[in-house]
Amino acid sequence: MKELRLTQMARRRRQRRFLTGSGIALVIIVAVVLSATLTGGGGGKSKNANPPTTPPKGKHPTTTVSTTTVPPTPSSVPLIAAPAKVGCPSLTNEAKHYTRFSSPPPMCIDPSKQYTAHMVTDVGTITFKLLAAQNPTTVNNFVFLAGYHFYDGTIFHRVVTGFVDQGGDPLGSGQGGPGYSFNGGAPKAKGFTYHTGDLAMANSGTPASDGSQFFIVVKDLGSGLSPNYSYFGKVTSGLNVVEKINADGSATGQGIPKVVHKILHLTITES
Repeated sequence: MKELRLTQMARRRRQRRFLTGSGIALVIIVAVVLSATLTGGGGGKSKNANPPTTPPKGKHPTTTVSTTTVPPTPSSVPLIAAPAKVGCPSLTNEAKHYTRFSSPPPMCIDPSKQYTAHMVTDVGTITFKLLAAQNPTTVNNFVFLAGYHFYDGTIFHRVVTGFVDQGGDPLGSGQGGPGYSFNGGAPKAKGFTYHTGDLAMANSGTPASDGSQFFIVVKDLGSGLSPNYSYFGKVTSGLNVVEKINADGSATGQGIPKVVHKILHLTITES
């Protein structure tokens, strides 16, 4: 009987050792799984809501994080800081290339003159008549940035089919700008609506947050887009190029393009 009790005790000790080893193995497996989950970047739901395909009344293109997503091909524009007190650029394309400024530009245009923007893209050229007399502040900003080659090499990062082609961000993500903001002002005309080919500034909800991002209207928007965006130009030729860019966009509000199109050069002529 004594030998039997000793045999049973020995068996229990072996079982305890086995269970202890299994517990350690289980803890190690669980730890590995948790580590992979925490460091692997799981596919959780994004905190950034997707806006509608076309904006209902009161909605609009913006530069906020919640309405933009990094596109498939990032911008390759270098971030080059301008001197603290940079003056007006020459419109002969001889100015240096800057993509970062410390303050809004000085007044460089003559509102009594006509300014035309020539936007050469990878699928053709778009020409705009800039409305200097109607909106000198915003036209001046656009001419200033173009004079320093700010837009050269930037992409159309947000392209919503049947809505807008949006660009002007050196980061290519919808979250970048020139380093400053200014108030371009909302359209003053009573009952103003945006029409096909209109050129306006994108912002984060108010004209006081204008910077460098712009959008080209693809079709008449009527009351679907609130008049909160500084209207400063109109396509005079190349609307087919605008449509080509738009055809490669997305039907979602984020507008991640299927094919990313680029501005090769943007020059300004004065007359």
